[in-house]
Amino acid sequence: MKASKVGLLILVLGFGGAIETAWSVRQNIGFGPQGCRVLAGRFYGSSFTFDAQQIQTVPAGTAIEVVNAFGGVTVRAGDPGQVKIALRKVVFRPTEEQARAFANQIRINAAVDGKVLRVGTNRDELENHSEGREVGFETHFELTVPPATEVTVRNEHGRVEVADAARADLTSSFDEVRVARVSGAARIQSRHGDVLASTVGGDLSLVARFGRVELQDVRGRATVDSEHGDVSAARAGGLDIRASFGDVGVEGVHGDVVVRSQHGPVTARDVSGAATIEGSFGDAQVEKAGGDVRITVAHGAIDAADVVGGVIAETSFGDVVLARVGGPVQVKVVHGGVKARALEKGAQISASGADVEIDGFRGEVRVEVERGGVSLAPAGALTDPVWASAAQGAVRLEVPAGSRFVLDATAERGEVQVDVPGLVLTSTAAGVTKGEIGGGGSSVHLQARHGDVRVHAATTTAAKNP
Repeated sequence: MKASKVGLLILVLGFGGAIETAWSVRQNIGFGPQGCRVLAGRFYGSSFTFDAQQIQTVPAGTAIEVVNAFGGVTVRAGDPGQVKIALRKVVFRPTEEQARAFANQIRINAAVDGKVLRVGTNRDELENHSEGREVGFETHFELTVPPATEVTVRNEHGRVEVADAARADLTSSFDEVRVARVSGAARIQSRHGDVLASTVGGDLSLVARFGRVELQDVRGRATVDSEHGDVSAARAGGLDIRASFGDVGVEGVHGDVVVRSQHGPVTARDVSGAATIEGSFGDAQVEKAGGDVRITVAHGAIDAADVVGGVIAETSFGDVVLARVGGPVQVKVVHGGVKARALEKGAQISASGADVEIDGFRGEVRVEVERGGVSLAPAGALTDPVWASAAQGAVRLEVPAGSRFVLDATAERGEVQVDVPGLVLTSTAAGVTKGEIGGGGSSVHLQARHGDVRVHAATTTAAKNP
């Protein structure tokens, strides 16, 4: 008994020590674009602000590179030929005198290196001394640069905002990133902060972790790699998105869209090109696509409407809903059903666990269902081949006026019911009926196992449309 109590005491003490160590690490170590950093000093308590300014003359075409930590960076367009640097120093000390004395040691480092103006502070130098390791201080930059300047920012623990640049290459952590009106390409890497990018003239490459991503008006193709955050994109030249643990919303894309998503729904609207979606544990929806649509989802529903091209859809544990598809349709569903309207070039559908209903179709149709029924209503006179099979469910077919086909209907452990004016029966037996209408034509094969087959006249000859 004593040994078990001693062991329990050791376990409790060890757990407490682990918690204390983790808390200490969390408070004193930061992970930013430059790797693991020890958070020197204290970033709480009384703080005092001091300002410094500097103007740097630069040749035409000089790029800007800013390296900073524990503070924000703002870069905007200003006058040609010069860079105005404003530095706001925030020092955490008990008194203003102590804070001022330390702030006087913080200086702006700015020097032209070839065709690049490198801007930063002497933080590393200060943190190498004992006083610098004990004092918490922030450095916030505001720069005005010549118009059409290429901008690079490497920042930790602070907000980054860049506007009216020729190009942008930004790396930041633990705060928001905003980019607007970049005439060329943009590259962004962000952790633990939201990203908002708008009006990018070239391609956009973006990697985000633990933050929301919002894109607008990207003329080139946008490539997004996001984890643990929602992604929304509007008006882009093309999109390639990899996302996990967040919603994905896409709208107004002038090109192709590719989305690979895990643990989150995907919605794409107004895509001029093709749309490809691969997902898991989330629904997928495409509305208005100018090309083909291909959707593969595990554990989610699929909805596609107003597609100019064809649709290939495969899912499990969810239904598939299609409407107004101009090209051929291929659907495979496990543990789900299918509802489709206005399919212009036929369909091949395999489903299990629920019914398949097609209201308004043209072209050849092949449907196979396990543990469900089939209901088919052509958009007009039926002249193309139809093959429908259902297990543990009924098969129903509407026959519009003007149809021409040869019927072969079989119901195992069920009955065949035919009520179509003009359909001539050529053979009837228990559970089997054959016949033709309009002088014959393509084959219509209907089969039900443990269910009935019902063939009846359509109530209207008008095309089926939503």
